[in-house]
Amino acid sequence: MKTFLSLLLAGLLAPLFLLNAQNKNIPLIYTININKEIDNAARIFLSKGLAEANQLNAQAVIIHMNTYGGLLEAADSMRTAILYSKVPVHVFIDNNAASAGALISIACKKIYMRKGANIGAATVVNQTGEAMPDKYQSYMRSMIRSTAEAHGKDTIVQGNDTIYKWKRDP
Repeated sequence: MKTFLSLLLAGLLAPLFLLNAQNKNIPLIYTININKEIDNAARIFLSKGLAEANQLNAQAVIIHMNTYGGLLEAADSMRTAILYSKVPVHVFIDNNAASAGALISIACKKIYMRKGANIGAATVVNQTGEAMPDKYQSYMRSMIRSTAEAHGKDTIVQGNDTIYKWKRDP
């Protein structure tokens, strides 16, 4: 009787083990939703998500973004985390990636946008919404430029010519 039960149990469990083994060949794409103001809570959420994606050996991370922006300090930390992530990070802009959202998006390996979506308007403003002096705007432009440059250049060989083209034109 024990042998019969053991065989029955093995027969029932074998398909589960085979199914589990087959699922290991399916690439894991980890999704992080950022659909609110960029603040320290969003920074922590992204940081934890990137750590979990790395721990799960994900092949890629997709940030599903819809934001009007937020805090520059949080966005800069998020940008840095994306640039140095072991797992490639892509962004899908569902509707808006304004200001801090634009900076975060530029850090990603690839940017995908829904038809009619928007990216940009990276003006540094104070708490009342007024534009800060040019010193701050210059720094923000520099940060966006260096983020784009961090993706490097492609080497294109055409005949005897070698051309270096930015992957993301600063």
